[in-house]
Amino acid sequence: MTEANPLEGDSPKHKFVLGSLFASASLSVVASALIIYTLAEGTIEFFLAEEATFLGFIGGGEWVPNGRNPRFGIWPLLSGTFLIAGGALLIAVPLGVSAALYLSEFASNRSRKILKPAVEILSGIPSVVHGFFALLVISPFIRTYFDASYFNAASAIIVVAAMILPIIVSISDDAIRAIPREMREASLALGATRWETASRVVLPAARSGIVASVLLALARAVGETMAVTLAAGSVASLHLDPLREVQTLTAYIAQVATGDIPPGTATDAGFAVGATLFILTYTANTLAIGATKKRLGRKPGKLSKSLGNLSRKARSVISSFSNGDIPGRAPVDPLSPNSTDLKRRRSEVIWRRLIGSSLLLGMGFLTILLHSVIKAGAPGIDLAFLTDFPSSRAHLAGIGPVILGSIWLIALTMIFALPAGVGAAVYLTEMSRPSPINLFLRRTIQNLAAVPSIIFGLVGLYVFSRMLGFGLSLLTGSLTLAMMVLPMIVVTSEEALLAVPKGFREGALAVGATRWQAVRYHVLPNAVPGIATGAILSVARALGETAPILFVASIFSKTAPTGVLDGFMAMPIQIFFWTRHPSQSFQDLAASTILVLLMLLLILNAMALFVRNRAEARRSW
Repeated sequence: MTEANPLEGDSPKHKFVLGSLFASASLSVVASALIIYTLAEGTIEFFLAEEATFLGFIGGGEWVPNGRNPRFGIWPLLSGTFLIAGGALLIAVPLGVSAALYLSEFASNRSRKILKPAVEILSGIPSVVHGFFALLVISPFIRTYFDASYFNAASAIIVVAAMILPIIVSISDDAIRAIPREMREASLALGATRWETASRVVLPAARSGIVASVLLALARAVGETMAVTLAAGSVASLHLDPLREVQTLTAYIAQVATGDIPPGTATDAGFAVGATLFILTYTANTLAIGATKKRLGRKPGKLSKSLGNLSRKARSVISSFSNGDIPGRAPVDPLSPNSTDLKRRRSEVIWRRLIGSSLLLGMGFLTILLHSVIKAGAPGIDLAFLTDFPSSRAHLAGIGPVILGSIWLIALTMIFALPAGVGAAVYLTEMSRPSPINLFLRRTIQNLAAVPSIIFGLVGLYVFSRMLGFGLSLLTGSLTLAMMVLPMIVVTSEEALLAVPKGFREGALAVGATRWQAVRYHVLPNAVPGIATGAILSVARALGETAPILFVASIFSKTAPTGVLDGFMAMPIQIFFWTRHPSQSFQDLAASTILVLLMLLLILNAMALFVRNRAEARRSW
């Protein structure tokens, strides 16, 4: 008689393993529920106040939270948010789509391997660094040549456009490259130039993917906090003048977090503003998911029909440039092109150079940013700066406790997030079958990834700090960041698991292993490099985040934390407060701290690249 496998069927071990993995996947639901509960509870408390009414909130045109007669009309904050987000999209969408089209259709493989990672570096620069650059470099430039206020929406628009550019480039590039090669070959065979094929055949076919990238970029722009807080100001007024000061939804929440708003109804208003922000970003993300499904979920019959329509469109496009079938006109000698053909070729050269220059603008922005930070911050970095504690006197200030606080924070974050994220990925990819519940879990993870980071700060303050009594501590900060990076770990781990060939699973199952044994001993070991890469990138993101811990971090401390319930400081928080300081010496300290932070991020990204390349070199499939 064959002994029953302890990890099969209804055995306790099997149930325990499956239950643990399901619990990991369900943490996204718990996090989403905490977000909704926090926003709903705070919003209800706000509307119970005498000064606030629901109709006045959604229909009012004045936002004056302080004073004898406070008014809470949301439209000034909405106008500031849409001004910056809309302006950023007007800049980033043409540049991003052009860059994606150039990378996918015209750039050589060698150029692509250099240019695309260079653009994606922009996405790895922390938001607070962009805010520093906007406030101290872009804004003075705008004030010099335009009649702008010290804080202005224009500088925020420029940096937010740079921040969302990698999103548009990356997703649009994937959408364009997903178009079947046959479409390009058919168009070229009919006589079209590469530019005509790219612009009139390929680009329309990738429309849904490009729309998805724009919607995701919109969600990111609407939810951006630190850059607009530092650059755009804190005056909520109903206008669309980019040269004037504005306040966004996220900037007001950050103002509540920094203590600039006195306790009371004005601080409770932060939850109502957060609920509005959550609804806006959730809507944009839902539309983006719908657009992506429309592109990827086509049935073979519909796809063939679509390709046939595109083929007919290609022929019509080419016929508009051809004169060989016009009555009374002699056929064109292919070896002697006429003026129309020459014009088409010149047009292609011009358009190729034009869309290629969009990449140069992104590289130029990155170069100027790094040059400004290095010029201001490099002279201040020495051993004393790296070991001393912060001080009210600039020449004595250092970031020793700040660095240790960041290390503590990131270590605890990964202790909470990494096992949960990998467990969720294993359950969704390997141990579960398609069902409404699993579909709900995936959708929840997708939506959680789109929640603005400042919303997690509200949850950390309300749930972990107040309700659970953890206070302003490392534990509160790490749990807050763990919720934020969880979707990223789940997604990257899923990709790593799916990259392992099915043969590993089938071979293990064929010799009698259970599904969990196949995953545990064959799939997971081969997916470790990909999982490690995702974990390192998650660490890099958490290290550079400011908004989520703005509510729970210490503003000033002379000592590093020694326990999980101790207060802490982090480098992004220190950069934020030093950047806001009116003294140039403290702003230089902020630049020095930025350099240290960027060097740490560079090391983490280099580690991720090394792990990925080494894994690919050792891969046997």
